[in-house]
Amino acid sequence: MNLSCGLFRRRRRCDEQRKKRTPTMSIFGDSNIQARSLLRMFVDVSVVVSPDPNTAAAKFPGPDHSSSNVSPKRSETSFHLSTDMHETIQHLYDELRGQEALLTKAQFADFLQGVQEELEVDLQKDTYSLGDFLYVWLQEYSWDAIAPLPPKDLTKPLTNYFISSSHNTYIVGNQWASKSSPDAYKNVLLRGGRCIEIDVWNGDVATPTSRSKSPGRDHGRGLSGSSFPNMATTVFDTVEDTKEAARYYLGEKPSTNKHQRSYSAQEPLKNDTFSTVSTASGPESHLESRESSNLLEVSQANRPRSRPKQQMPRGEPIVTHGWTWTAPCGFREVCQAIRESAFVANDLPIIISLEVHADADQQEIMVKIMKEEWQELLISKPLDGCDPRFRVPKLEDLRNKILIKVKKAPAKIVAPADTTMLPAVFAMDEDASSSDDERACHAVAKASPRIPDTQEKSRKVPICQNLSDLAVYTRSEHFHTLASKSSKYPAHIYSISEYRIVELNDKAHQEVFTHNKNFFMRAFPAGRRVDSSNPDPSQFWRNGVQMVAMNWQNMDEGMMLNEGMFADEQGWVLKPPGYQSTAKGLVTRELAAPSKIMDLIITVFAGQHIPLPSDADDDSSHGASRMRPFIKAELHVEKSEAGDTVGQGHDCSYKDRTEARRTDHPDFGPHGERLQFRNIPKVVEELSFIRLKVEDESSGVVSSPLLAWTCIRLDRLRPGYRFIHLKDPQGNKVPDAKLLVKISKTLR
Repeated sequence: MNLSCGLFRRRRRCDEQRKKRTPTMSIFGDSNIQARSLLRMFVDVSVVVSPDPNTAAAKFPGPDHSSSNVSPKRSETSFHLSTDMHETIQHLYDELRGQEALLTKAQFADFLQGVQEELEVDLQKDTYSLGDFLYVWLQEYSWDAIAPLPPKDLTKPLTNYFISSSHNTYIVGNQWASKSSPDAYKNVLLRGGRCIEIDVWNGDVATPTSRSKSPGRDHGRGLSGSSFPNMATTVFDTVEDTKEAARYYLGEKPSTNKHQRSYSAQEPLKNDTFSTVSTASGPESHLESRESSNLLEVSQANRPRSRPKQQMPRGEPIVTHGWTWTAPCGFREVCQAIRESAFVANDLPIIISLEVHADADQQEIMVKIMKEEWQELLISKPLDGCDPRFRVPKLEDLRNKILIKVKKAPAKIVAPADTTMLPAVFAMDEDASSSDDERACHAVAKASPRIPDTQEKSRKVPICQNLSDLAVYTRSEHFHTLASKSSKYPAHIYSISEYRIVELNDKAHQEVFTHNKNFFMRAFPAGRRVDSSNPDPSQFWRNGVQMVAMNWQNMDEGMMLNEGMFADEQGWVLKPPGYQSTAKGLVTRELAAPSKIMDLIITVFAGQHIPLPSDADDDSSHGASRMRPFIKAELHVEKSEAGDTVGQGHDCSYKDRTEARRTDHPDFGPHGERLQFRNIPKVVEELSFIRLKVEDESSGVVSSPLLAWTCIRLDRLRPGYRFIHLKDPQGNKVPDAKLLVKISKTLR
């Protein structure tokens, strides 16, 4: 029998009337001369919709055993000095010894006490060669610009600490079109985050109750929130597979990142998804020829295999950003990731902020899963002698414990008949606010003919009793006023949008500040920050807000400040004394922490091992030689009010920069180059920061690409000749990447 039998049929007269297939142009063949450039554009642009784990938006810094982040760019851990740095220290040694052949004990002691401001100096030898000088200085007196922390005081109530917090922790990219991943929780927890967020929605039902029926004539074609997670997963899976096929066609190595794919609630796609470009169905699809010149021919043995898609258990809740193109992951696997990483870096407690959009049945399943996965780690009842009606525990009482932040029964949440119909960013839960941007978004949602009006379609669904009972010391309360009854309950938490907190503080600073000395408040980014950008967290810390939820997906200015605040702090920073609950009479931030005027001068001598731009080859000496790095400094302090004396020569911006130098080992000369901030008012060291960025002048037209950075809290900035260690743009510590500087700091 002819092999073509059944594939081709006799042409019929009715075929003349059939609508012809729309002509298309293959991007996987030679008939289109722009095919390769179009494929390259597709691979690049698709990252916006489906962030690649190798891009900045989704790249998570991997922690090392000391809980500091280490960049894969360099793995060396020994201390090295560039030639320029060695010459600078040689010059310093010669200046210190003066006419003496060797540095004397007295000269060395004067340097350590007068310049380095070391509190205790104990030198054994009478004279020191350059080698002795370097050895003793390095081994017995730290060169690090960041001062070590004193032993942490764990005896204060929980509300007396600032807590490193994450917003929408599960998202790996932007807030609108991204993926949910359990690995995101591991990343945040291992980097010191102690307050994380889980948005929980109904998952697929365990067993379907009836067969699907064709929609009737009057059936609405609008999308529901429950359909979005599955649709988003399908879209992301398709985009990922197409990217893999495109990369294979372009001769690139396929992705080997095992975490690149989101977990799918759908059935796995067939292995031959991309054996043809056409997605037509019906008899006509058999007639389409597969010309080798127009279609990508990939053999079964050599083509990239479709990556397996792990299905989430049916009947269990999912974690996703509702009403967005965010692919979900399973609630259970998130709980497992938390159990595996919560107390690896440190044993201080974590707070899990639950944003619940699931119905009562799914809430019961949530409770079951949390108890199964976390067991004795979970705080499910009050500690002996610590009644939440009267007080919250001390930090030391909650080592290796998980606290749940959720509303208490019989509080209600608004949920539509389809409980996932209402967008997460519009949901009237504890994280909703009346800020202008959210009201505008809500108005847009209601204006859409495809989205039911929440007032008409919604029904009241209570938080189930078993779930609400887990909110022992961290009860979510909807904010009305600071005079409401709930504001006096010791275990309550108000979650308020960034703009609303600023507005509230402007109108009633004393009331806000007094509240935050005794009770929890949490700030979260405005809904308009769909790019995962962040506010300046220091403005909220200055008003006593304990939890400033940050988008850890984006290492921007706000996250750099967060890193500076919580460096080595294990996610909990004790508030300044005047901010604590025992300081009853200090009812404003000015009274609680009087500010000072500061002069800060940082002299930059040299840098070494500055990371290459992200688009350069790590081993390319040519790329390093073309670099023109410069240092940009920005001081983050409370903004001056009208009439205050401003910093000289800085136009209230508190910024300065060096001139650009050459190579990844820039030399700023034997006398260095100064970054100066003089007469800076309103400085509270514990809540102020210096941020240094290394940028490349050779690559930027409008702006200069970021190469490396650091952020240091001013109370930890040490004077004298110091090394400042640098991180790459994603927040990884780069071994041996450092700046040699001299720091002079004066407060009055």
